[in-house]
Amino acid sequence: MIQKESFMKKHIGDLTEAMVHAVRKAGELLLSQSVVVNSHKTANDLLTENDLQTESFIIKELREHFPDINIVSEEYNPDARAEGVAVVIDPIDGTCNYAKGLDMYGIQLAAFDGEECVSAVIYFPVSEELITAEKGRGAYLNGKRLTVDKTQKAADGILLISDYYEGMDIPFDTQFELVKALQNSFLKTRHLGAACVDFSMMAKSHAVAYITYYHKIWDIAPGLLVSKEAGCVFSHLSGREYSYGEPGLVVANNEENLSIILESYKKL
Repeated sequence: MIQKESFMKKHIGDLTEAMVHAVRKAGELLLSQSVVVNSHKTANDLLTENDLQTESFIIKELREHFPDINIVSEEYNPDARAEGVAVVIDPIDGTCNYAKGLDMYGIQLAAFDGEECVSAVIYFPVSEELITAEKGRGAYLNGKRLTVDKTQKAADGILLISDYYEGMDIPFDTQFELVKALQNSFLKTRHLGAACVDFSMMAKSHAVAYITYYHKIWDIAPGLLVSKEAGCVFSHLSGREYSYGEPGLVVANNEENLSIILESYKKL
């Protein structure tokens, strides 16, 4: 097991660089392949052979540089915990989009030091957009610093909504009712089907708020760190501090827009 303190002090930059290298090469691999649908993971989600191959490729690439690092990956070991020094892998975020020929998908990785996410990489193969972030060091799009526009009002901005899910602490009907309650507060709502796309839109100031019911760590960790480092604020829908594994994360460009969503949720 890697001794995390010495590793994090000395090698986090090297790990981020290795993650960048892995996602770029994995993106080339994806673009060279035809889509092969393996099965329905659930009634509303697909598994492709491309997911499996991409994940295997990234793991191999990372292991060449960091053979002892803990790996948490969506397809091969989703039940593993991000303990010690770990990398969380989402080989294709937005698989259904990818499988249906939509460009709204990406590859995303996040590095953890214990329970804390300290580095993130999101790559969009089609556009070749690379977003990186390290804790306390900012977020960057192809090397250019991302800084959220905090002046945008809800009435002039887009609200992003993730997929809806049944069987959660937040009832299915409540998820729909919240969108209805917010219709007059925001300019438009958008439902894009990929966390990496949603979080990147927040970091790039293309949207002013995002409500997500995704709760798997590989969906949330990369984009949340990017959003935080770009200057976004966030909380659980209830208003309490958000923890990985919970549905109901809210991200906004400023406290005012965050409060609009939290207050509307309280009234449901």
